[in-house]
Amino acid sequence: MRRIVLLVAASAALACATAASPALEPLRPTHGGEAAPLLRRGPLRIPAEHVRGRVRVIVRLTLPPLAAAFSDDLSLGGGSRRLNVQSTSSRRYLARLQQTQTADAAEIRRVIPSALVGRRFEVLVDGLTVDLPARKLAALAQLPFVTRLYPSLTYRLAMNGSPGLIGATGFWASTGARGEGMRIGIVDDGVDETNPFLASTGMSYPTGFPKGGRKWTTPKVIVARAFPGPGSGRGGRLPIDRHASFHATHVAGIAAGRAGTSSPGGPDHPPTVGLSGIAPNAWIGNYRVFNVPSRAGFVGNSPEILSAFESAVADGMDVINFSGGSADTDPANDVLIEAVHNVVAAGVVPVIAAGNSRDEFGYGTVGSPGTAPDAISVAAASNVHVFTPSLSVQDSAAPASLHNLPFRIAISTRAFAGWDTRNQTLVDIGSITGTDGRPVDRKLCGVTHPNALDTTLPRGSLTGAIALVFRGYCAISLKGVRAQAAGAVGIVLVDNRAGEPGPIIAPLSLPGGMVADLDGARLRDFLASVGGRASVRFSLDTQELHTARGGIMMSFSSAGPTDFGHLLKPDLTAPGGEILSSTLPEYAGAPFAVFDGTSMATPHVAGAAALLLQRHPDWTPLQVRSALVSTAGPAWADTARTTEASVLLEGGGLISVPGADDPEVFTDPSSLSFADLNVKRGPARKSLVLEVTDAGGGSGTWTVGVQPQSASAGASLEVPAIATLAPGGRVELPVTVDATAQAAAGDDYGFLVLRRGAVTRRVPYAFFVTRPALQDASPVRLRKFQVGTTATGASHVDAYRWPSAPFGYPPSLTGPPMIEDGAERVYVVPHLDRPVINLGVSVVAASRGAVIDPWLLGSLDENDVQGQAGTPTDVNPLTFDYGLAVGAAATVFPSLKRYYVSVDSTQDLYTGRSLNGRYLLRYWVNDLRPPSIRLLTHRVAAGRPTIAVRAVDTGSGVDPYSLLLGYRNTVIGAAAYDPATGIAVFPIPRTSPRLRRGRPAAVLGASDFQEAKNVTTFGRNLMPNTRFRGVRVRAVRGTAATWLLPQGRRCLRGTQTLLVVASSTRRIREVRFLDGRRPIGTARRGVAGLYSVTWRARAARRGRHRLRAVVVAARGGGTRASRAVRVCR
Repeated sequence: MRRIVLLVAASAALACATAASPALEPLRPTHGGEAAPLLRRGPLRIPAEHVRGRVRVIVRLTLPPLAAAFSDDLSLGGGSRRLNVQSTSSRRYLARLQQTQTADAAEIRRVIPSALVGRRFEVLVDGLTVDLPARKLAALAQLPFVTRLYPSLTYRLAMNGSPGLIGATGFWASTGARGEGMRIGIVDDGVDETNPFLASTGMSYPTGFPKGGRKWTTPKVIVARAFPGPGSGRGGRLPIDRHASFHATHVAGIAAGRAGTSSPGGPDHPPTVGLSGIAPNAWIGNYRVFNVPSRAGFVGNSPEILSAFESAVADGMDVINFSGGSADTDPANDVLIEAVHNVVAAGVVPVIAAGNSRDEFGYGTVGSPGTAPDAISVAAASNVHVFTPSLSVQDSAAPASLHNLPFRIAISTRAFAGWDTRNQTLVDIGSITGTDGRPVDRKLCGVTHPNALDTTLPRGSLTGAIALVFRGYCAISLKGVRAQAAGAVGIVLVDNRAGEPGPIIAPLSLPGGMVADLDGARLRDFLASVGGRASVRFSLDTQELHTARGGIMMSFSSAGPTDFGHLLKPDLTAPGGEILSSTLPEYAGAPFAVFDGTSMATPHVAGAAALLLQRHPDWTPLQVRSALVSTAGPAWADTARTTEASVLLEGGGLISVPGADDPEVFTDPSSLSFADLNVKRGPARKSLVLEVTDAGGGSGTWTVGVQPQSASAGASLEVPAIATLAPGGRVELPVTVDATAQAAAGDDYGFLVLRRGAVTRRVPYAFFVTRPALQDASPVRLRKFQVGTTATGASHVDAYRWPSAPFGYPPSLTGPPMIEDGAERVYVVPHLDRPVINLGVSVVAASRGAVIDPWLLGSLDENDVQGQAGTPTDVNPLTFDYGLAVGAAATVFPSLKRYYVSVDSTQDLYTGRSLNGRYLLRYWVNDLRPPSIRLLTHRVAAGRPTIAVRAVDTGSGVDPYSLLLGYRNTVIGAAAYDPATGIAVFPIPRTSPRLRRGRPAAVLGASDFQEAKNVTTFGRNLMPNTRFRGVRVRAVRGTAATWLLPQGRRCLRGTQTLLVVASSTRRIREVRFLDGRRPIGTARRGVAGLYSVTWRARAARRGRHRLRAVVVAARGGGTRASRAVRVCR
């Protein structure tokens, strides 16, 4: 996902930190190799305004919370395994906490009268939420009872065959356990207690229940609570909002849906019988936190999520399922890391989604709070079936493996005329001889450039046929254009990712869809045996197709290591693709629907944990995790299921409930994270202790070996070869990793394997041998405006991480995700001696054709990128340009430490051409205000004119891809922007609605670069660095013109560009430019309504001038506009 053209300013600006000369430059955003749309359907709404310049933080106080204070009394041996919040000792301690919190809150209000104290926390954190002016943050931090300030992070939402895939159906039969007596807390967007999958027939409330809003409880859903966030409105106070909720009901059904339920069918699946959750007789607790509306759906914030976790513990839940997440942030600033630790201390099992960001950002993408060391973090794998249309080869010689192939129809596809009623001809384009005399490349890319439209595919070679084309190396949409030019009536794309076929989001010019990589390879091989073409028939109705290809890692499933600390996550894998479960008919059009995501994998593990706790009520949360991790089987890296996935993807592997029921041993920790071994200055060595405990039947002698999946030359892992366990005993195994001074940099991971006879138990491990090139850099102190170049000097670094692929997959999929081959320049950020809200850098100008990438680092180490926000990419999912490279890097609520910025440049991954050049960098601290934006073209011609605005920002700078114009249920992105003047233009496309005569309403939107980095909500406003403004445009019948450049009453020197935007309901013949009555020039052709000429101001007299633009339209129409300027010497 690369920003192909950075905003260009005159080269003179690169010599000093002053504004660039005016130059409107085109914006050509791309995403995943495809052009990102400048036109979107849907409204651009103005959100509720909040007080700006304020922050909302969680203040941690001095006492340990209840769970931490009483953790030593919980059952690690005898006594109760779970924290009893209602006990006399607990109530006494809570009263003490409440008393000290009341005194501390009063002192906060005395010192900072404008502070607003909100939520209080007692069970998992001793703390308060405080809303206060940002400038008072340092004063708050200095209070003697404040031990830490946590920001408010923003979180978003990250079944029939799947129970059998993890062994749950066999477990039910062999043990009879189906979750009876277990309580699973669903912290999500609200559970629909009326869904038939959550029927309460035959169940009754446990003692002390129901709790919360009884109107929304049943003997199955025994708790219903809401935790409204800022801006959630009246609906946020409901435990379920039928106009907003959908996700939690799906999650609850996977975890504990009633066995034997049937779905009547829906838009995405046929009628289906025999549904069941993993622990079908468990109780459900409903804790609604995702209730704040946003462009990306309903989101939640860490204070409300923390409150929900506390309530779930206090209500006696055995397991907490959280199928949500946020971009990983510094754990020291993440309150949910501490909260999850104390959830475990309270005896409750926390099961957290790993996240769905690997397609977008690569490895190093597990989100918060799945990064918490104590969490069970869950990745997603494929199911044993899919719900899709199908493709079948009709040739009698075709093997059975080519019948009913899953065929995922493109989202934006055109009508499939007759595809399901008569046979079609499928042609392998690789069987066609191209115009160059060689077989046509099956990827069907351009010749002069992969994304050029030229091709060797002969015209007419696909007339009336459907083309079989392989995905990769060039834009999918252009593959369709090339096939259509050769006469194709459709296209079947072969995926290049493992697993079932993925969606095609890019627009296709002809009907088409995707098949899996393995199915595509089989089609290619069969077509080669029959001359390259065969008859096929499509079934376009959605069917349940059993593929027997379960357990393949989903390409979206977030991967380790953690961005901060580089620890091994996720912990486990469970089915998370094509999961059929309950939802709300108001959302899906039916009470059941098919979803994908680690959100769906997580409740599989939550249900499994409930089954294990039912069978083993004395197990601790860490023992539950150990049992699941050590007994897990392989998840797969390929569709043929021949290669096990990396532990960075699968963790311990695909869970096995029967195996976890009899683990024989527990290991602590359940995985071994050694982080980095830096060999830049010499050899490196780290050791951890693995404690192995008899879990019942595990006594005896175990052999211990190493099963590496990836190893670096010069690096090794050492562990004793034998471990002998006495009955009920434990043994400590020292595990040491070494890297010599000459060791190759690389990633080392795999399994430590314990064997006793036929029994095998696995412990995943990971460490990373590094040799940081930036460690030898001599950084320059960063100034507010910094000029530099990546075009001269040596390149020492070609990749930065973690995350590993902030620009998305490379064109080849398997190649390097980036090649930063510029001569990097390294800067040291001025030392932080007080708390700040944010800091960062943005590229405000670059030489033509350059792509400049700034990276924010926590040390002089290219492997120490400060998470997703520290990359040059927009990482805020609430923005319209999420995932695009925007040339800015930042951190939010940074720790008080030293930071560095490395400015580099990339190469074109298609051609290998270096995109280095000169740049102007801007550094900011505490950017809490959005840009200003105002309309320039108040009067335009009716129809589809060009709208011009001015957007400026004195902090981090305007993000040009954020500039939006909304009207008539349509949103248009800016086509060009000039950072020197702030002028942006929006030519209304032909496919957009017309502006009607009158004063139509519109909405303007603009964000700054800090908004692109906001993974926290530091104020009560969900998008604090975004400005929305409602305007009315006067649309007339006739002609209109507005001056854009030069700006009014400016002092001009040298040669100037004169620019107006003109529109007319008639054809514009020309625009004449005059200095008073003296002609300057005539523009007879405009581009998108923009007309310009060059004026030699230095030849004009000094003083005031009135420039005029006369627009001449057909049939005598026209208008004129003037601009007052001064010529200076």
